[in-house]
Amino acid sequence: MHVFDGQLILMDLVSKAYLSKVVENDDVFLLSGSQPMPESTTSQAIMAKIISIAGGSLYPIALSLLLPVFMHTIVLEKEERLREIMKMNGLKMKNYWIVNYLFSFGLYITTTLIFLFFGMFVLVTDFFTETNFFVLIITLFGWGFSQVSLSFFFQNFIAKAKTAMSKNLLLFSFFKSINEFLVLFSLVFILKLL
Repeated sequence: MHVFDGQLILMDLVSKAYLSKVVENDDVFLLSGSQPMPESTTSQAIMAKIISIAGGSLYPIALSLLLPVFMHTIVLEKEERLREIMKMNGLKMKNYWIVNYLFSFGLYITTTLIFLFFGMFVLVTDFFTETNFFVLIITLFGWGFSQVSLSFFFQNFIAKAKTAMSKNLLLFSFFKSINEFLVLFSLVFILKLL
């Protein structure tokens, strides 16, 4: 008996109890069944499933690789006192932060457009083709806004550019390890279903 069969039996029991209560008759007979749909077991279909599962969790990590770059730029300007020199030359801090935000977000948008192009037209993965385009764009924009904002927040706690890169990469490798474990677990689960 598979899990799906157990779910059908449970649905039968609930439906039978409901019908017997509504009809007020204990002689209710209900029979449910299932017809499994044919699946393609070609190596290409199996590879597409694996890429879909692995890709859906690896794309956000790949887009997170820009966070250390954003932080490195800001911390390097702070470390080399470039920000102070710009302030002495009359730069308003509001303009400094706006330009940094726009530059970092522009870099993120460029990377995201490359991801979208390759995901939709070159690799044609389900993650990009089956997801509603509006939802995908909103999610990617939100991810970008959070990356740039986090880099602005974390730069307050770091004084050296080398430290910024190493701490970000350490944090990144920790989350990457967790993600790889989850992807491996899901791949093993899929292979057991095949």
